[in-house]
Amino acid sequence: MHIYHLHPAIVHFPIAFLVAAVCVQLLDVAQPRHQGLAAAATWLLWIGTALLWVAAGFGLLAQRTAPHVPPAWEVLHEHRTLALWSAATFTVLSFGRFVLRQRLGKVQLVLALLAVALLLSTAYHGGELVYRFGMGVAGD
Repeated sequence: MHIYHLHPAIVHFPIAFLVAAVCVQLLDVAQPRHQGLAAAATWLLWIGTALLWVAAGFGLLAQRTAPHVPPAWEVLHEHRTLALWSAATFTVLSFGRFVLRQRLGKVQLVLALLAVALLLSTAYHGGELVYRFGMGVAGD
């Protein structure tokens, strides 16, 4: 196993945690009387954000150590840029949730939905790197 195999092995965890966090937030907006939903959304957001930075770190390491596929460079650059924007956006949301210590308002919910769209776009580009260009698997 190569060090660059760690990124695809762990990247699915932050995606799952963060998508779940926003889904639970949506339930919390629909069912505001259920106090456990807000706490669950908060913890999913915080854990997912921490895992997202870990995955981003391993992604940057993979970019430096995986065998390069020149036709994939543009997609790789887009994937990296989207990943860093995703991590930054979820960090802002996490920090806001920590500072405010309350349910997220509608503006923050819209930002969370946009952050998930950004995250899923990042994941799509990552999938392209593997399934279209064979990055990280070709020649192993």
